Order: sequence, then C-alpha cells, then structure tokens
Amino acid sequence: MSSPAEPTAVPEPVIDETAGELVVDWNQYHRLIEHLAVQIHRSGWGFDQIIALSRGGLRVGDLLSRVFDRPLVVMAAQSYGGQGDRQRGELRLGHQLAHTCDRIGPELLLVDDLVDSGATLELARHWLQRELQPTGLRTAVIWLKASSNFQPDLWAMELRASPWILQPFERWERHSPDTLRPLT
Repeated sequence: MSSPAEPTAVPEPVIDETAGELVVDWNQYHRLIEHLAVQIHRSGWGFDQIIALSRGGLRVGDLLSRVFDRPLVVMAAQSYGGQGDRQRGELRLGHQLAHTCDRIGPELLLVDDLVDSGATLELARHWLQRELQPTGLRTAVIWLKASSNFQPDLWAMELRASPWILQPFERWERHSPDTLRPLT
C-alpha cells in the first residue's frame, strides 16, 4: 500500500549576482518562464485569466496562458523609452484591457517580465483592484531586481545587483523596416 503523496514544495527562485548587463538567450528565457510556471503550479493558485503587461510581459503571459489553458488579457503599460528603450520615463497605463472573455475574474494572475523599480506592477495591480475588484489577484515575473520597491508573489530569478537585462527579442529594437531582408 502506498503512502499519500507529500506536498510538492514550490521551487525557490534562482539567484544571480550579475552586476553589469545580463544577456539572456531564447533557451534561458524559456527555461525561466518554465521555472516560473512550475512555481505557479506548485503554489496551488487557481486563477481565471492571466493579465500580461505589455510589452515585456506579453511573451510571459502568452506562454503561461498556453501552459495553464487560461485566457490571456493584455494591459498596456509604458515606462521606458529613448535610445534603445533604456531610459525610464513617465509611467503610463492603458485605460482598457484587451480580451475576448465574457467576464474577467474573479481570480487573476498579473504577469510581467521583470520588476525594476516596481512602479509598473504596483500601479497595474492597484488599477485592477480598483476597476475590477477581483477576489484574488497575484503577481508573477521572471526577474526581481534588487532595486524594486514592490515584491511580486512569485519570481523565477532574483537579481541582487539590478543589471540591465538584454532579452533575446530586444535585437528587434535595433532594426527598422529598411534594415530587414526578405527571404530569397
């Protein structure tokens, strides 16, 4: 006779001490999202939709939406601009959510790629609580930087030195339509 299964522990975030620039390739990026998905799963959270902050949280939200088979809701946010989108500017949130759901909630998972200062995630969380009044709202990100004043509920990697993260899709920010090549 087998004994009842032990509760599965939620895996801890990976800790990285990178101080300068953290360069992440597609494989690392996807493995970190997979690690985050395992944390979410093992936490036992139930949620009705995943709300992804665009632009950085779109890929995270899309992949988690597929893994958990939950609808994806998109919330527009902008806080970086300038040369290579590396200058923190005025934080702006969209006033509507993009979705195809009959209704949103009551349990929500808000995701983004990272928390730098934490202002975007905190403002988005506040807006969702005020506008939708969910019964549950949790947050998850790939990277938690030491510079953040907001701590999400779950994160895949803790960055103790707050480096700039060069994500694999950022190479597209160096292109314009004139620099692209058609298939030959």
